[in-house]
Amino acid sequence: MAAKRILIVDVGTSSVKAVLFDGSGHALRAADRPVVTDAPEPGFAEQATGDWWQATIEAVTELAIDHPVDAITLSGSMQNIVLLGRDGLSLRPAILYSDARVDASRVEAVGADLPADFEARIGNKVDPALCLYRLDWLHEHEPDVMAAASRILFGAKDSVIHSMTGRAVVDPSTASTTGLMNLAARNWDAAILASIGLSPALLPDILDADALAGPLLPEAAASLGLVAGIPVHVGAGDGGATAWGTASEVHDRPHAYLGTTGWIAAAMPLETAAPPRASYTLAAPVGSDVVVISPFLAAGLALDWFAHIAGRTVPELYAAAGTHDAEPPSALFLPFLIGERAPFADRAVRGAFLGLGSAQHTEALAYAVLEGLAFAIRDNLDALPVRPRAIVLAGGVAGAGVVAQLVADVTGAVVEVPPESRLVTAYGAYRMLAPVIGATSAPEAGSRIVPPRADRAARAERRFTAYRRATEAARALATDL
Repeated sequence: MAAKRILIVDVGTSSVKAVLFDGSGHALRAADRPVVTDAPEPGFAEQATGDWWQATIEAVTELAIDHPVDAITLSGSMQNIVLLGRDGLSLRPAILYSDARVDASRVEAVGADLPADFEARIGNKVDPALCLYRLDWLHEHEPDVMAAASRILFGAKDSVIHSMTGRAVVDPSTASTTGLMNLAARNWDAAILASIGLSPALLPDILDADALAGPLLPEAAASLGLVAGIPVHVGAGDGGATAWGTASEVHDRPHAYLGTTGWIAAAMPLETAAPPRASYTLAAPVGSDVVVISPFLAAGLALDWFAHIAGRTVPELYAAAGTHDAEPPSALFLPFLIGERAPFADRAVRGAFLGLGSAQHTEALAYAVLEGLAFAIRDNLDALPVRPRAIVLAGGVAGAGVVAQLVADVTGAVVEVPPESRLVTAYGAYRMLAPVIGATSAPEAGSRIVPPRADRAARAERRFTAYRRATEAARALATDL
C-alpha cells in the first residue's frame, strides 16, 4: 500500500502554515507565510482574504510536494466576518475576532430584538465579539455591501476552503462563536435569525471537522501545484483543533495556547459545562462534547510589543528573562494592551508595569512580561470547571523554557510541552481526519515535562493575588486615562 500524505493548512492571525503529514501523523515538511492585520480606524482589526489565499499558495508551493496527496484539511482563526458576493469574491476585508468596533450600546440595541433565552440557546453569555453584532454594524455602516452579500463565512480557513472548493462550510466550533448557532442542537437557530432578519440562505453549512467539503477545483489545484480532485475536508477552528492537537479532548486535561493571542481550554460533556458561563463554550469539532475556552487577547502580542520598544528580538527576550529566574524581579506586568476578553470582558482596560525600580532594566521587564502571561493563564484557568494536575502548553510562545516554568509555578500544575508545539493546531486537524481516511495518529515521544517548583509556590500565590488586585485597579482607572 502506498504511503499516505495529508496536507494541512492552518490559517492563523499572524501567518498561514502548510504542513505535510505522513499516514502515521509525523510532520514531514512545514512552511509558513506571514499575513498582516490592518487597523483602518482605532479598535478595528481587518485582514484581506486574498492575502490568506496568496499566503496559502506560497506556503504550499514551498513544501515542494513530490508525492500524491490523499487529503487536505484545515484549521484557522474563528469569529471572523467574511462577506462574499455572487462571484464568490470577498466584498470587503475580513473583520477579525480581535476587532473592537462594537460597543455596549449596539449590544443593548440588538439585544432588545433577540429571544429572551438567547444566552441559553447559544450556550454563551452576551459578548460584543459575537459575529451577529458585527453583522449589525455592517448593516448600519455598509448597507450596500451587506445587500450585495450572497454568503457569509466565519472562519479564516473557511475562506480558503471556498477558494479551494467553491463551497461555503463551517465547523461546529467556529459556528459556536457567531451567536447564531443553537449549541445543543448544533444548527443555525431559526428564532435568532428571524429576530435579526438574517436569511439562513446566507449562512454556510455546519459540518463536522472530518466531513468532506468537496474536491479541489482545477484552478485552485493549478495555483497550489497540486492535482485537481483531492478531497478537501472541513477541518476545525483553532480552538477545537488545538484541543485535538494536544490530546486534550480527553476530559480533565486542559491545554493553554500561546500564539498572538491566547486561551486555556478543556473538553467536557455539555452537562458538565452547564453553559452559559463566563468563559466561551464551543461545540467540539467532532463528537458531542463541548470545549470550554477562556480566551485572552495578549500573548505573543505582548512579547512583540515589548521586543519592539526594547529593540530586541523575541528570542533575545527569552534569553534575557532567563537570566533573572534565579532572583526574580519585583516588577509586575498587566498584559491588557488591547483590552481583555476573559475571564472578564473589558475593551477599555489597558496594560501596565508596576513595582518598577531604578535598578530594573530590559532583562527584568522581559521576565515580568512572561510572568504576566502566566498570571493571565492562571486567571483564565480558575474560570474553568476543572482543577487539573497537568496542562499541555502549545503555540509559538510555548517553546521557551522560561515560559513553561513560569506557567507551572503560577498554576501549580505540571506543564507538558509537545515537541512541535507551534504545529499542534495543524496536528489536531490531522488527528480528527485520520480515522476517516485510514491514517493513524500515534503520539510522538519527546514532550518536555516541567513540574512546578515547590519553593516558588508562596511567591507565585502572593504575586497572583497582587496581579488580580492590580487588574481591578486598572479596570477602575481605564475610563479616566
